[in-house]
Amino acid sequence: MPTALITGGTGFLGSYVVRALRTLGWTVVATHVRVPVRSPPPGDGVRVEQLEIRDASAVDRLVRSVEPDVIYHFAGQAYVVPSWDDPGATFDVNLSGTLHLLEAIRRSGRSVRLAFAGSGTEYGEPEEVPTPESAPLLPTSPYAVSKAAADLLCYQYHRSYGLPVFRLRIFGTTGVGKRGDVCNDFASQLARLENDDAPPVLRVGALDKRRDIMDVRDAVGAMVRIVERGTPGEAYNIGRGEATRIRDLLDTLLRFARRTVTVEEEPARLRRVDEPAHIADIARLRALGWSATIPLAESLEQILNDWRTRTPVAVAAGGSPRAAPRAP
Repeated sequence: MPTALITGGTGFLGSYVVRALRTLGWTVVATHVRVPVRSPPPGDGVRVEQLEIRDASAVDRLVRSVEPDVIYHFAGQAYVVPSWDDPGATFDVNLSGTLHLLEAIRRSGRSVRLAFAGSGTEYGEPEEVPTPESAPLLPTSPYAVSKAAADLLCYQYHRSYGLPVFRLRIFGTTGVGKRGDVCNDFASQLARLENDDAPPVLRVGALDKRRDIMDVRDAVGAMVRIVERGTPGEAYNIGRGEATRIRDLLDTLLRFARRTVTVEEEPARLRRVDEPAHIADIARLRALGWSATIPLAESLEQILNDWRTRTPVAVAAGGSPRAAPRAP
């Protein structure tokens, strides 16, 4: 039975990969920076190990102990906005952490496949849209720079040492359990407003941007397919290959809403740099026999229903509790 090590395996992407590999019969070890795990456990039969990815010795010990066949590397600082506030910490985790992992694999002397979770933001504001993997990396945030640097580091270790690395440039993913993305932001606000006596105002950032967004389960299927059938050393875009306006995402969620709301732009939600369009050219991924299967509207409805189940009960003006609406 093959063994997979998932760094950041209790996070959003990592936990979905854990479940997918367990379904396929893999032995899985997931890491988390804190133990006991504060987030929901990734699944039955999964060993969770504490790992500070910035600790080179700890990374080396864990890789030697687990002896994985594949490592999916998700541990890191995963958000654009905090990277502006603390770029040093972002680089320390995303770049140095990746270096520690590559060095641990090299020193192990084993042929361990590594799937590095990069980002479509590495391309910045590309001249070519949809954007192929051959486009130059022109990142426009500290987060994107840290991912681009780690991506190139993975390529260098493949060329220099023959490490079988797969560089995954992941565009937008969403799904139940994510935090900080626009879909869950809108859905969490809607769920609260459906169960609140406050004025029904939904706060938004820029709605005119176009983003390539897919369900996390489709993204995980793409990652597994790349590791199984892809070419080591190559970069692979992961996306639907088509764009959706942020306004259209919001309109879809509003169609599922149980209360009429007013939409207002909030300056604090606007990014310092926000490219007009991010769309992946996924010809390289499609050549491996992959295609998306989950409609985005279905994903959005599931996200909203999940937030409804976790939104606290409101107290009406008369003092009596009003139960949260039950998800259909």
